[in-house]
Amino acid sequence: MRIKYPVFIIAVSFCSMLFGSAVFAGDAGNKQKDKLRFISGETFLSSDFVKFLKNKEYPKALSAIDALTVKYPDDPLVLRYRGFTLEKIGRRKDAIDAYKQILSKNPNYAPAGIFLSRAYISEGKREEAAKELRKIIQTGASLEYRNWAEAQLNRLRLGAKKEARRVEKKPYLLGKAGIAYDSNPLFIPDNKGLVSTKKKTGARYTLDIDIGYPLLLEKDFRLDTLYIGQQAWHDKDTNAVNFTSQGFAVDAKKRKLFGERSVIFGGRYDFRENFLRSSYFSMINRFLLSADTSFWKKTRTHFYTRLSLLEYKNDGSDSSRSSRDGFRGGLGVTQYFYSSDFKSFFFVKPEFNFNQPRGDNFIRRGVLGRIGVHTPIKFLRKTDFDISVGYDWGEYPEFSSLSSLDTESRLDKRLDNYVAVTHHFKPNLAWRTFYRFIKSDNNNDFYKRDRHIAGMEMIFSL
Repeated sequence: MRIKYPVFIIAVSFCSMLFGSAVFAGDAGNKQKDKLRFISGETFLSSDFVKFLKNKEYPKALSAIDALTVKYPDDPLVLRYRGFTLEKIGRRKDAIDAYKQILSKNPNYAPAGIFLSRAYISEGKREEAAKELRKIIQTGASLEYRNWAEAQLNRLRLGAKKEARRVEKKPYLLGKAGIAYDSNPLFIPDNKGLVSTKKKTGARYTLDIDIGYPLLLEKDFRLDTLYIGQQAWHDKDTNAVNFTSQGFAVDAKKRKLFGERSVIFGGRYDFRENFLRSSYFSMINRFLLSADTSFWKKTRTHFYTRLSLLEYKNDGSDSSRSSRDGFRGGLGVTQYFYSSDFKSFFFVKPEFNFNQPRGDNFIRRGVLGRIGVHTPIKFLRKTDFDISVGYDWGEYPEFSSLSSLDTESRLDKRLDNYVAVTHHFKPNLAWRTFYRFIKSDNNNDFYKRDRHIAGMEMIFSL
């Protein structure tokens, strides 16, 4: 668990330096000698170390504080901030040794005990941290430090209770159920002269269910196994596209520290079997890898790559040209920018993707991009607003026509607009109203079509 030092810790520590050295000075009659052994407040504040520390130049700050340590080897303030700087560059064990060095000479020096307890918390050593905090409370430190230690000990106890609840293994359910109007569920081209089937509108009823269980649930690692199911029913005029998907997934997440940067690595495998009107349609094996981190304040960066292996029941009249069996993949990044309260964000998502099937007609190279905004609606409590726009472009370099209708090379161009309003009744229950407009285009009219989808859905978890 990564703990950031509150600003007031540093502020109090700077103030305490005016009297901290006196605690270690010993005999009041040796003032002249003490001046040589302990740094003055003015000297410390004007040192290069403080300048580097304020600018967060921690490697330079460490070099500067090491120089001060040579000059003032017994000064608790210098030793304490040497430990603090070691923590900032990820050397927590060395920092703990520095704090212990101070306490070995004066076990009741509360500032070092506070710093040591925070370092233990960062290392996940809660019992050792609690022991140091109790020592400060019991050994007659100043009222300020006793209150400080009591507050930290209470937070530590609350954190332990939350962690105990988190590590409890139990099954969970994530679901979504809704109804939507679809202006073109059969994907009929806009050019009425190309097909005999008339464009039909229809209602679509959907149910998505994920049932999971955490096989492993540790501090920095989690492994879940899930059942994944999806069902879509249409009214009688469009029930030819009734869809069912059944499968399972294994999902893993690992948190890793690189210096001060925390990265969450993710890996997931999905297996799905898909059916149209109860007839077997396709089988998909999908692999996903991801990494989440933050490079700047109030941001999050999500890297990902995906690879799917698809097998379809029917290969078509000429499988060497029309088969869709093969690989689909993508490589992309999503960058989030958050507001100061982290309740709103703006995101940008570019992706490069490809299809490498057996049939030449479905070999594809493309890119997609999406931008969007999420924000609470200020005049409606517990209600969020989402809007995003996406554009997908892809070419088929080896496409050849199997029909006189396709007189030109195929080229995908798709605009996808989405807007939604979500109201949260409870943390595990929400209602969403949404609208989506998809405009698909091509170099020929056979693939040119518009689609309007508007609906409502209930989002829930157990």
